[in-house]
Amino acid sequence: MTGSNEPVLSSPITVVGDDEVTMAGDDLAALPSRERPVRIDCNSGDHYTAAWRGVEVSALLELASVPGETTHVLVESADGYRVCVDVETALDGLLAFFRDGRPLAEVADYESRFVATGVGGPRTTKDVATLEAVALSPAEDPERREELLLNERSD
Repeated sequence: MTGSNEPVLSSPITVVGDDEVTMAGDDLAALPSRERPVRIDCNSGDHYTAAWRGVEVSALLELASVPGETTHVLVESADGYRVCVDVETALDGLLAFFRDGRPLAEVADYESRFVATGVGGPRTTKDVATLEAVALSPAEDPERREELLLNERSD
């Protein structure tokens, strides 16, 4: 992603593993981009498939030295909304900056979006601020973790 294909970002995105890496638009533009069709299923029952282009989540997590025991990835938006996605699904996802060849900032009210096949529309986080590798115990419910994190954010 270079030149006019550089992501438009008001704020950098932080990736957390063993290391913490903060990336601005030009940092992300230096990474290989991928495009793939992903279907978004909205809670309203509407759905659409778009060609999303951005950086593979796997490449971003690699930069932060993700621990081998990682089971999930927390994806947090700029407004504090968080989802907890199993690592296999997340690694197949994109941190997208373009939809159908146009920058998200031009076609939507957000600049980035986490998208992955099989992740429902409300869980495809918009305006991503942080991607964080986490290790949950087999007894820990990822959805419960989301609730706790959302509750912590509102306190």
